[in-house]
Amino acid sequence: MLKQKLKALLIHLGFSILLVTLLVGLAIYFWFPTLYLGVSDFTSVAKIIVSVDLVLGPLLTFVVYQPHKKSLKFDLSVIVAIQLAALSYGLYALYQVHPVYVAFNVDRYSLVSARDAHPEKAKYPEYKVSKFDAGKLAYAKMPEDPEARNELLFDVVLKNEDDLDARVEYYEPYQDNIDRIIERSLDIQQILADEAARSKAAGFLKNYGDQLDRFAFLPLASATHSAMIVIDRETGEPVSTIDVHPWEIEGKQQKQQNGEPSSERSEKKPGPKAGK
Repeated sequence: MLKQKLKALLIHLGFSILLVTLLVGLAIYFWFPTLYLGVSDFTSVAKIIVSVDLVLGPLLTFVVYQPHKKSLKFDLSVIVAIQLAALSYGLYALYQVHPVYVAFNVDRYSLVSARDAHPEKAKYPEYKVSKFDAGKLAYAKMPEDPEARNELLFDVVLKNEDDLDARVEYYEPYQDNIDRIIERSLDIQQILADEAARSKAAGFLKNYGDQLDRFAFLPLASATHSAMIVIDRETGEPVSTIDVHPWEIEGKQQKQQNGEPSSERSEKKPGPKAGK
């Protein structure tokens, strides 16, 4: 009996692996550009999909499987139905967290997920995209009118509404604002003075270490993660992302300058930008 149960578990597991791999692979291909994969919430959602569809489903099959059980087909059908429902929900969750826009705002790029994106509010046709699209570059410009600016700050601070980076109605053409973006580049030499940061940037430095002047380096943030994005100064196009957290490094270096003991994590984290 145990041998038959294990065989049923392995068959179920094999089909589950094929299905999950195919669907998650398609989700990555269409919704998660490689540059932003590690900064998005993909990993946390994918872990839930794997735990449910690759663990719970086959395990339930192992529990209920008995070759001559009259209700076996019904039991297995219920398990498959539950598994497919969980997988469907997982794919919907991936859709919700995939970045529709990558918007520059004040001093950083932000990933704006489908959950927070409102393409219908865009004033430029190029930003009236489908929420199934991914990685559309945008420049979020603070309104120049004082009344509109105060209204935005009021909405963000007191009403807890979307910050400037997710307000599609304030998006301006990205290519027209590249110079403004480049002006906010981080001092890469200061970042690389941190030993841990230099280690994480080793791959990029191996390929472009003698061409650093070609690039601008800026913070990249999602709701839960941060990194550093590398931009080509000529085209404004993203070239790479580096798993370096500029705010942590800045905080650590500031503590060192003040003679305070440094810690692994700085207190400075991404926060509301509209007021800057």
